Amino acid sequence: MLFCMGFLVNFLIGGISGVYLSDVPTDVTLHGSYFSMAHFHYTIMGGEIFGLMAAVYYWLPKMTGRMMSETIGKLHFWWMFVAFNSTFFPLFIIGLLNMPRRVAQYNPALQGLNIWVSVSAFFLFGSMVLFAGNLVYALAFSGRRALANPWHARSLEWQVPTPVPAHNFDRVPVITGGPYDYGMPNARPVADFGGIRGVTSGA
Repeated sequence: MLFCMGFLVNFLIGGISGVYLSDVPTDVTLHGSYFSMAHFHYTIMGGEIFGLMAAVYYWLPKMTGRMMSETIGKLHFWWMFVAFNSTFFPLFIIGLLNMPRRVAQYNPALQGLNIWVSVSAFFLFGSMVLFAGNLVYALAFSGRRALANPWHARSLEWQVPTPVPAHNFDRVPVITGGPYDYGMPNARPVADFGGIRGVTSGA
């Protein structure tokens, strides 16, 4: 959920900055500057990569039967979120100060901001190393096995054993519970599986 919220924040910044790049008077100045670089990275990395991280943490238990460390996952998010914004938000400022894209030399007055961006990029890389370590530890060394439905999800894919067997259901399940009963103590089971393999309760 943290990575999903991070995706929304970053993509919002990327979307708002895109408005200025779609307006002809401002785009004439900003299109060839680092402002455009910042916009691109907020929409691509701030959007897609944060969404990808959310998907890995969510789906890994179902795919592999292993749980990643939640504590390390939270540290990974905050490290990555802060380092990402520290790396790419200054590019908006550099762009507004007329630093052009695709040049080897730039105004020496912008040296301080460029050093800040470079150092922050190394911290961002460090967050990826932490994620890789968490992933490798979960898959190769951790004895913590995932429950069939560790998130108490109500969708059908989480009602089968973990990891997923080659054949999910012997027949089409009959839906008996509501899709929005997440967290409700007296929620009905998600579906009637007719005695076949599968988790018989959304809890």
